Amino acid sequence: MKAGDYYYAYHMRADAGTIRNFTVCYSKERGCPVWVAAPMHNCYKGSSGRNESYKQDPALEALGCTQIGKRSGYTRGHLLGSSDRTVSAATNKQVFYYSNIGPQLSDGFNTGGGAWNNLESLVDGQWCADTLYQVIGCHWANDEKVSSGTVIPTHYYKVLLRTKTGRTGKAVADCRADELKCAAFLLEHKAQPGLKPNASMLIAVSELERMTGITYFPNVPNAPKNTCDPSDWGL
Repeated sequence: MKAGDYYYAYHMRADAGTIRNFTVCYSKERGCPVWVAAPMHNCYKGSSGRNESYKQDPALEALGCTQIGKRSGYTRGHLLGSSDRTVSAATNKQVFYYSNIGPQLSDGFNTGGGAWNNLESLVDGQWCADTLYQVIGCHWANDEKVSSGTVIPTHYYKVLLRTKTGRTGKAVADCRADELKCAAFLLEHKAQPGLKPNASMLIAVSELERMTGITYFPNVPNAPKNTCDPSDWGL
């Protein structure tokens, strides 16, 4: 599906056609994914390992949207991580679509001990028996940096939603607001080696919505998007 500059694709798990893998929004003008939405649950975990099969997203390519795969000076940063989709080799290959790959600084950001890498580790600790819902995205406070046809994001973010207990057995859309926790982690795209997730990165989802113009979790009417409590996320 296309809406102006934005192209959208909805990918089911390659090994289980009734289970969503991820949904993506890609900006052809900026040459970069805008966001990737992906449920996080142990049903996506297995032993497939990492496939390294970078390629065009065929769903977007069919819409006439060729994606950029490499940018000079930046590593290929997964929005939805390879380690989050190891249930099968076929499903792991889907996260190597260029639609899921953003330009990220390597040292001090994407690699071990970098700020983004450390944030990913915090999110890994939020997986639960109920599903953790995550939107991983790019934000542009300005369009000043361009590399290999891509406007480089000034920020990356993760928006999280799950039940507080993690074991209600209910869909988030059926939960009361006091049963849910919801927040956004906004991280400046720069080298910050050793930086651990902290309360200063945390903002209300409604604040991120104002910044980006994007509505998150529109199908969860009781999502508590106006507040965020650092203690909910171990901060």
